[in-house]
Amino acid sequence: MDIEYLLLLQNFRNATGGVLDTFMEVVSELVIGPLSIVAIAIIYWCVNKKVGAQIMLNIGSGKTVSQLVKNVCCVYRPWIRDPRVIPAGDSMRTATGYSFPSGHTQLATAEFMTVAVWQKKRKWVVVLCTAITFLVMFSRNYLGVHTPQDVIVGFLLCCLSIYVNEKLVRWADGSKDRDLIFLISGILLCAAFLAFITLKSYPLDYKESGEILVDPYAMMTDCYVAAGLFMGALTGWVTERHLIQFEKAKNTKMAVIRVLVGIVTLLVIYKLVSPAMIAVCGAHFGEFISYTILVFWIMAGYPFLFKLVEKGRGVK
Repeated sequence: MDIEYLLLLQNFRNATGGVLDTFMEVVSELVIGPLSIVAIAIIYWCVNKKVGAQIMLNIGSGKTVSQLVKNVCCVYRPWIRDPRVIPAGDSMRTATGYSFPSGHTQLATAEFMTVAVWQKKRKWVVVLCTAITFLVMFSRNYLGVHTPQDVIVGFLLCCLSIYVNEKLVRWADGSKDRDLIFLISGILLCAAFLAFITLKSYPLDYKESGEILVDPYAMMTDCYVAAGLFMGALTGWVTERHLIQFEKAKNTKMAVIRVLVGIVTLLVIYKLVSPAMIAVCGAHFGEFISYTILVFWIMAGYPFLFKLVEKGRGVK
């Protein structure tokens, strides 16, 4: 039934000459590009620190849960299961690894549905964020890279992460140092997750050409990325709460300076630090360390820097 649905959408693409293909590819990639990280950082640095932190925690924990399920189930992509499925455009290039659940859906849910919860009193924002999330989900089906169950489960798993994180943050706010319990528990769970996905067995199926269908090493690398995002968010969140406690930008000029300088520092980390970590530590730990550094810098390192500079200059 799921494959038949994808074939129905494929027939529509063919009948319309792929008129919507480019639009759907843009929508699909909306949530995974650098612009999404910059947007979250701007929210955190200049608009609402608590919401920005919540989005980062939801991305990190949601992606970790999604990767855990993905690497336990090891479900192949639709075109591997049925060669009649031919993904649209360039979508197959970014649709790597296993299919279930959808990572794009998880990211879209973490980003837009967290904003929807934040702006729940503004109905138009809730409707818009929900519509964008569902459009990303549909785009993955339309392009032929995910089945309906992939996107539905990805959405539900991330909604669960959002709900649990909100409860945990409220619990941590209720008493001093509870966030340290959250941090220690997260570190232990992350270590267990990485140990499990590294030591477990993976299916080893091959194409007729002899090329492996899904490389377990690459799938493990994705898990180390997820763990790095979560560790960066969790350690950065706790560090900021205890040692930095920066305030929202007091005026437009301050906000603009924070954003422009912050983007430059992120580019340096992304272009220089991350490749260096991968070269020195290998793909697994290199990706883990680089993403931990990147998110920790957003949440604690850079706020410490701009708070120090603004205080020294007497910014009011």
